[in-house]
Amino acid sequence: MRFCKTAATFTLIAMLAACAPKPAPLPAPRPVPAPTPAPVTIPPRPLTPGAAAVTQQLPPRDTAGRFATINSGITGDRAFWHLKTGLNVAAIGCRGPEEATIVAAYNQIIKSHARTIQATEKKVIAELARANGTTGVKERDRLSTQLFNYFAQPPAQPEFCRRAVALVQTVSTTASAQLIPNAAAQLAELDRPFTDFYDAFARYQVEAAAWDARYGAAAAAPTGTSGG
Repeated sequence: MRFCKTAATFTLIAMLAACAPKPAPLPAPRPVPAPTPAPVTIPPRPLTPGAAAVTQQLPPRDTAGRFATINSGITGDRAFWHLKTGLNVAAIGCRGPEEATIVAAYNQIIKSHARTIQATEKKVIAELARANGTTGVKERDRLSTQLFNYFAQPPAQPEFCRRAVALVQTVSTTASAQLIPNAAAQLAELDRPFTDFYDAFARYQVEAAAWDARYGAAAAAPTGTSGG
């Protein structure tokens, strides 16, 4: 009878379980939102050195990888003539605390070294005449304009004027016999602000291209929509 009682008990439990209300289904899990991507921080695009125009043209490089300028490889009398022209540009264009010093020293060069200046200019004209089959005067004038424009390039002016103020004083107190032997080295010194600028601009071009490749598309994408 104990077996029958136990079976009856199980039957009763089963009947009660069948009559009990079914549990409500569990709610479906809410979808987990995708993480919001972190905003892209775009650094400023590189700027040109010396506030130069982005269309700045660079001269070609020589076999050593240096920029070849209008003063590259110039020696002798022509080097002194280029140097004197550059110092003339400095006397005309350099302003600020060094202006009076440059002008006074340049005027002293004109006074003390007048014969050397005249002699070197004649040699430059003769050199240009032989090279072009002309009198050389027009070529001298053209070269003078090119040199003035070169030495007056705005991005290099601060450093150009800083170097010019030292050089013009040195040249003004140099013995005339030493002007031509010293001219090539002094011209290279006066030319350095421009080659340094060209080097800086070449680095800017590389950095700007890298910035465009990495951030250009994101910087150009619209940040919102306009109402209409």
